Amino acid sequence: MEGYAGDFSLAIPVERHPSGTAVHVSVPARHPSRLVVRFSDEEQVLTDACVLLCGHIGALKLLELGYTGPLVRRPGLAPGASAETPTQRGDSN
Repeated sequence: MEGYAGDFSLAIPVERHPSGTAVHVSVPARHPSRLVVRFSDEEQVLTDACVLLCGHIGALKLLELGYTGPLVRRPGLAPGASAETPTQRGDSN
């Protein structure tokens, strides 16, 4: 049984999906240190919360559902901003 945590955005690229992609996130009861991340094309990946844009409310929701893996709380992005780091964009500075 999985607990549905809600919709999140990716903070970093996962598989072939770019950062900013909207995903459905669930916490599996059998592996609470991992998350099931489902994409709109029905692909799913088992990963942790470090790949998500996750603010305070999102982090609380994951914890309420029993998630025990690592959390990285990030502030929300301004419209049009990218979650990529300068190195991921190709900037050297």
